[in-house]
Amino acid sequence: MDAAETFKSFKDFQNNLPLEAEKNWLKNNQIALVISDVASMPIKAAHDLGIPSVLIGNFTWHDIYSHLPGAEEHQDLLQTLKEEIACADLHILPQCHLPQPQARKTQEVGFIAQKGHDIRKELEQDLNTSFADKTLVFIYLGEYGIHSVLWENLAQHTDCLYLTRDAINTPVPNLHVLDSRFEFSHLIASVDVVCTKGGYSTIGSAFACHKPVITCERKDFYEFKAIREYLQTTETGVLITEEDFYPGDWQTAIKTAQGLTVKGRVPLNGEVEILAAVQQILS
Repeated sequence: MDAAETFKSFKDFQNNLPLEAEKNWLKNNQIALVISDVASMPIKAAHDLGIPSVLIGNFTWHDIYSHLPGAEEHQDLLQTLKEEIACADLHILPQCHLPQPQARKTQEVGFIAQKGHDIRKELEQDLNTSFADKTLVFIYLGEYGIHSVLWENLAQHTDCLYLTRDAINTPVPNLHVLDSRFEFSHLIASVDVVCTKGGYSTIGSAFACHKPVITCERKDFYEFKAIREYLQTTETGVLITEEDFYPGDWQTAIKTAQGLTVKGRVPLNGEVEILAAVQQILS
């Protein structure tokens, strides 16, 4: 992450007066409620016009920017973020959220996640492979995570079959790279363990399907602090050190994860709770 360029881009954005343009758009379209996942400027625009607003996010950009290198040199930008976020009438906090100021009105809800269904039989037919007596692992590391793993070492895990949608170009006998015909949520619902970079959406989908996760530490991502603590507290996931993760030494973690129970340990259906909160505001 280029922190200096990030702050520069944010400052350029602020200098282009987006707040006034947003307020005009809200007025012209007769908006009754503003809902934002993490962007704070629309929240400020709504506040200035007397329109109610809801912020939905397990972290804010103030949380993230405050911990970037060089943040102390950009207190004016950080203060702007802080003031904009404070304008929200309600900040909804899904699971795995960072601590937020008590002065702000908040409501904690369950995970917001896509729920898939089991497609093991279809996968077996498509891959012409039997999953019997195999531990099925779904891998999602994303564009920036796939180039650091020694994928060829997964071939040593003869009791595992790995499925992924990531563009992994290393040929491995027990690793199947699937295309967009297979949705992420359905793949997650069809495996025994999910191996992920530790992002909110993947973890949420895994838990919605009652699947444990294994993940690597993400020292450069401040929001991972909340995810790490959540996995450890609920005992629903296994953290792998970088020394083991990138060489593909996952066997111990996979076996540990298989012994974990997810069902009943984490609150789900955050989207249902959010809908009720939004309806209450609109009424």
